[in-house]
Amino acid sequence: MIALRRSVPLFVALVLLGLAVVFALLARDVRAWQRTFTRGDVSFRTVHGASDLWHSPATIPGDPARRILGVGDALAYRHALQLFWLSEVGVAHAAAASGSLTQAEVNAEQDLQALVDHAKTGAERSAAANLLGVMTIRTPVSDSETQTGIIDRAASYFRQAIGLDPTNWAAKVNLEFVLRITRPDKSRFGTDAHGGFGSGGSEGAGIIGGGF
Repeated sequence: MIALRRSVPLFVALVLLGLAVVFALLARDVRAWQRTFTRGDVSFRTVHGASDLWHSPATIPGDPARRILGVGDALAYRHALQLFWLSEVGVAHAAAASGSLTQAEVNAEQDLQALVDHAKTGAERSAAANLLGVMTIRTPVSDSETQTGIIDRAASYFRQAIGLDPTNWAAKVNLEFVLRITRPDKSRFGTDAHGGFGSGGSEGAGIIGGGF
């Protein structure tokens, strides 16, 4: 009994030491996530198709730092933005990454729609809706009826983006451009129109601001 009582302080000390190690590793993982975002965002501006961006730097199994920081939506948006770039610009990278450009487009649309529906903040949902509008308006068209449908659908996405975040400047500019296209003196929806739309994401401050 005496031996047991003597071992209690040692056991408590070991538990406290173990907790101290866990908290130290957790603090390390939190700082590592912050550096991962910074480095990944900088690298993305230079090499959009890089495959090693924003990977978990956690040392603790299960990555509790990710849940504590709540970075799931931020990561989802970055990965969706990368897929958007692959489907819209990086044809060669898209083929290597997912087998075909069409599949990259499908994946990007699905990921962006999931963000529109489920992202935690209005700003994140708005950014995703704007990208969906850009993908829609850049869809090749072969007849005026299809063209009209695409313009209406894109305008709907841009309006949704503005409704979700009235400060989304890129969505406002894109909506204005769509409305200009629909004016009577704009009878042709050509390549210049396709190229004028901005994502509000790939090359601005951080990864959220700016545009192509």
